[in-house]
Amino acid sequence: MSHPDGAPDYDLAFALQVTGFELATEPPAPDTPLARILAYATEHGYENLTDKHFDMVKLGLL
Repeated sequence: MSHPDGAPDYDLAFALQVTGFELATEPPAPDTPLARILAYATEHGYENLTDKHFDMVKLGLL
């Protein structure tokens, strides 16, 4: 989490902390919806992802 010049982005870190999120630095676990979407996008192209794909992955169908 840093600016293009390499300086840490403390504002982003604080915003994530306040909202209860964290910025992942490692790939998602393979059994997660995010990992399945990324695998699909890698195979078929990110430009081919639609809302239907996200709905399918939430239902465990992708």
